[in-house]
Amino acid sequence: MKVLNRGFISVSPKPVFISELLKDSEVDRLTPNHPEPSIYLIEEDFWDDETIFKKYYKRIVDGETKQYGVENNVHPLDINFENIRDYFNISLGSMVFDLDHRPLEGLKDD
Repeated sequence: MKVLNRGFISVSPKPVFISELLKDSEVDRLTPNHPEPSIYLIEEDFWDDETIFKKYYKRIVDGETKQYGVENNVHPLDINFENIRDYFNISLGSMVFDLDHRPLEGLKDD
């Protein structure tokens, strides 16, 4: 087991996010009742959750939206820092453990 030098933001979409995002979609999508969270790795050392989350929330909303294939939505959701918790369950942490023995590989650098 390796301890990684990263913190994380765990983001789980709430049903309101999915229903609002897909309401104008012409494609039927099967969506789970409890979608699994996405984990966004961030710098390891941070002292204030709100400050660090504010730094990344726009990229997180973009990433979550792209997962449903509607990033070019005609009526984009008005998600901002003040209301983001209405759409997502969010938690932050500073301990990331790698239980796999293989080296980490990045698929795409953003």
